[in-house]
Amino acid sequence: MFTPDLYLLAEDLASHGFVGHETAVAAVCHAARSAGLSPVLVDVLADADAPEVARLRAFGMLTARLAGVAGRVPNEAALRPVVRQAALAA
Repeated sequence: MFTPDLYLLAEDLASHGFVGHETAVAAVCHAARSAGLSPVLVDVLADADAPEVARLRAFGMLTARLAGVAGRVPNEAALRPVVRQAALAA
């Protein structure tokens, strides 16, 4: 999964939530597991019954790390909508 794809998904999740994005979220979970990232964060993101704010935070943390694994510095401005949505939901 390329970093621009993660940014677009982040914007969509922040705007519209997780409904309809199961395949993309599963791909992020698979990529995160394959990269050896936190199994706890992956489990939270994969859990459709977890609170949305927890899933958004897990998504943000995992995608930032995935971007780093891919050799790119995450674009904080692109991830801000997810952080802002999580803060509003809290």
